[in-house]
Amino acid sequence: MVEVIITILKIKKMAYQKGILDYRGSFKSIRNYKNKKDPKIYAGEKGGANKDLIMNNPAFALTRENMCEFKGCGAAVEAIRRGLTHLIPEHTDTRFTSRLVKIVKKINVKDPLGEHGSRAILFSIGKMILNTMTLHERRKIDNQLRRFITTSHTDSRAEATIRVNGLIPNPLLVPACAQYYRVVNHLSIISDYAYNESNRRYEALNPLDTTSVFAYSDYIPVNTPLTVSLKAAFSEGTVLSDSATVLQCVGIVYYIRSGVDVYFAYTSGTMLVYDVF
Repeated sequence: MVEVIITILKIKKMAYQKGILDYRGSFKSIRNYKNKKDPKIYAGEKGGANKDLIMNNPAFALTRENMCEFKGCGAAVEAIRRGLTHLIPEHTDTRFTSRLVKIVKKINVKDPLGEHGSRAILFSIGKMILNTMTLHERRKIDNQLRRFITTSHTDSRAEATIRVNGLIPNPLLVPACAQYYRVVNHLSIISDYAYNESNRRYEALNPLDTTSVFAYSDYIPVNTPLTVSLKAAFSEGTVLSDSATVLQCVGIVYYIRSGVDVYFAYTSGTMLVYDVF
């Protein structure tokens, strides 16, 4: 008999297997399954309330409220990802979205006025929480970037500039075979989200939601220092209200050269959230 050890996660109300036996399917009333790109085997009881009970029974009122807010967080997460389309998936790992969901939910519960079930998602007051977002868990360049790169933005927040001063990529952190590198300054707009009673869903409060711009330095040999100023600016006339938050990502992109002027990106985990304003 092979003993299967099941650990109960109190927060998620979910169990997963820690033993050496790799299995899926069902044991009596326990079903076992795996999620895509997740090595754990999860376990849960079969059966439970049906959709009609969950959506109409008063006993599930709290469940419905939680579902509504979770859908709102999902909409906000999708919008953030659209704003970062230029960086995904090259500069994010497979757990990025799950980490982002947790951050957005933390901001959701910080709404000081909303009632449970329809609390707003106010990035405008959760900038410090959003600034903890990690694009790639294996990133190793935080210290290097912050040592050689400073940032600033105008009062209007419609543009931001990074100043690179004598950056030389650490040889230990340069991917094998990489020949050139560029520094990138990326900006994206994130709107606050609020529950719309008429449409029964969460909606962005700012029409500029998901808008993004970026600027790159020239291609530089990996052993050559770089000093440059890079400004990324939204289109002329862009006005950011209090419901709009700007997410700034800064990083290094490495390349392999092919031919005279063709460069192929060759990088992973070299971008970080530098500022939120």
